[in-house]
Amino acid sequence: MAPAATGWVSLSDEKVFEAPIFSVGRELSRCLRTGVEHYFYYLNCGNWVTVVAVTPDDELVMIRQYRHGSGAVELEIPGGCIDAADSDPVAAACRELREETGYVGENGRVIGKVNPNPALQGNTCYTVLLENCRREGAPQLEDTEELAAFTVPIDNVGDLIGRGEISHALILNALHFFDLFRRRM
Repeated sequence: MAPAATGWVSLSDEKVFEAPIFSVGRELSRCLRTGVEHYFYYLNCGNWVTVVAVTPDDELVMIRQYRHGSGAVELEIPGGCIDAADSDPVAAACRELREETGYVGENGRVIGKVNPNPALQGNTCYTVLLENCRREGAPQLEDTEELAAFTVPIDNVGDLIGRGEISHALILNALHFFDLFRRRM
């Protein structure tokens, strides 16, 4: 068992920047082990969801979209922010899947969750599995979204990862949770 960290005491905490989808905070803390005081900066983000949407033909619903952070078109699964109107991660997953792809599914359940970057963020990213997914309409994209939805046989996903075509860390994490889920079946 790993030894316990000694911890920190927060002396002050303030918001230093506000953007539409995150804010930046600054916390002055004291190390209990050394007594040293230090400012730590962190991002306040809402919780997120990634959606493993499986069709009756054992295909995954995937999307391609440009990401400004990487400056590249990324191969991903659907996902996004959990809105205040969403009752839980499964509701958010159903909404995101429908909005981004026009697909709907059933038997929704959380199959994993992670802290995306606990050094800088305090939010959670949930992975939700939806089964028997089928297209029931057109995507309902936001004005700032431009993406293409399509399906890929589940058996081909490992090759996409191996070739580096899927490189988004949270998507790789979600696909790992899906792989673990399938092994337990």
